[in-house]
Amino acid sequence: MPLRKLLAIALLCLLSACGKGMDGTWADAMGASRYHFQSNGTVTVEVMGTSQVLDYTRDGERLELQLPDGTALDFTLAGDGALQGPLGIRLEKVDSPR
Repeated sequence: MPLRKLLAIALLCLLSACGKGMDGTWADAMGASRYHFQSNGTVTVEVMGTSQVLDYTRDGERLELQLPDGTALDFTLAGDGALQGPLGIRLEKVDSPR
């Protein structure tokens, strides 16, 4: 799978903020990917040493990350604060903004 598609899938697992932004970092259990959300509607996705800044929107418990090719990755904010994404991706919150 190309790195760009892997990055896209990983991004899909992250939050999107529409009316209410998100702040903090979420990561997968293995530490292969990290999502740094800012309340301004951007998220920096780091996957295997490569990073990319994307826009996101949030609608309630649903997050949508906009990929450079025009497609979107959808995530759901779980009751425990984790992000659930495509293909079983689960991101746990690892820190909060300072």
